Amino acid sequence: MTPPWDSSFELVLRPLLRSLPADTVLLPQQDLAAVGLDSMATVELLLQLESTYAVEIPDSLLLPSTFATPASLWQAVQTLRTEQQA
Repeated sequence: MTPPWDSSFELVLRPLLRSLPADTVLLPQQDLAAVGLDSMATVELLLQLESTYAVEIPDSLLLPSTFATPASLWQAVQTLRTEQQA
């Protein structure tokens, strides 16, 4: 199964998921909180995503639902990339 995100996304995200074994596939609907994404890791993730993808994540997206799953987070990043490149 090919993930819906690019390799950079997983390289940024996976180290912050301390409860997800390295040999476990990260699924689009994985509950990120359940695999270790806490509030401190979320802040670090936010900064790394902004740097990696040259986007600014607005306050309106700083919601639990945005950071709930890899799929919801990737969708937010993709939307921002499209909007901010236009």
